[in-house]
Amino acid sequence: MIYQIIPLEMGSLVERHVFQKDNKEIKCGVVWKLGSVITATKPKFMKNYKPAVGICLKDISGASISTTYDGEKVIYFSETIDEEERNELSDIFYETSRKYSGSYGNVFHDMGWQEVDVGAFLFGELDVREVQAESESYK
Repeated sequence: MIYQIIPLEMGSLVERHVFQKDNKEIKCGVVWKLGSVITATKPKFMKNYKPAVGICLKDISGASISTTYDGEKVIYFSETIDEEERNELSDIFYETSRKYSGSYGNVFHDMGWQEVDVGAFLFGELDVREVQAESESYK
């Protein structure tokens, strides 16, 4: 049996990467308007789940992002990053830089940034459904 976890609010499924360098930090990733998560293990987290806090997919046994729609890239900076560096890093992240090419993760790494965390998260109210196979999952 496959279990599908569906956020009931738009923007409640996110993937986040955290990069650090010296006393600076970048949090960036994708927020999906709609999407779902699947797992072959019956979710047991719901009785203790707090919608305002959410849950990391790593904490759901066997969970993976199944379906996503209309992703929006977002980036946030610590206050220790000045405006000029923010602009350069944003251009790299949004792939508008004329100076750098390639994935933002590789470029950040080449610039001395270390990826210290990566994860996917669910927030808000959730619906858990039992489906026969992944092909029957909600879209």
